[in-house]
Amino acid sequence: MAQSQNTTSSTSTKETDKADTDALKAQIDTLKADLASITDMLGEIGVRRKDETLEAAKARYASARSEGERLYSEARHRAEDAQDQALEAIRRQPATAIGLAVGMGFLFGFLTSRK
Repeated sequence: MAQSQNTTSSTSTKETDKADTDALKAQIDTLKADLASITDMLGEIGVRRKDETLEAAKARYASARSEGERLYSEARHRAEDAQDQALEAIRRQPATAIGLAVGMGFLFGFLTSRK
């Protein structure tokens, strides 16, 4: 009788162990599926972030280019105005302009000559 009880007990233990193992395998499979889902979701988020970052970079580039063109145009207009003023001053006082040119040439030659 004791042997019959041991056999029943060991069969019951094996069945319980098998049920626990099956339940654990099912939980592991569920976890794997959840991890795969999370991985896919993170991939989608990464793609969206990349697209958003790319669009933001393009917008900043366009803005910087526009600002650069504006500053270039402004600098060009200022240079043209300065040139016009210089030409007007030369037309009004040609002798003074020639004197300044000679003086500046002399000074430049003096400073760059070897001694």
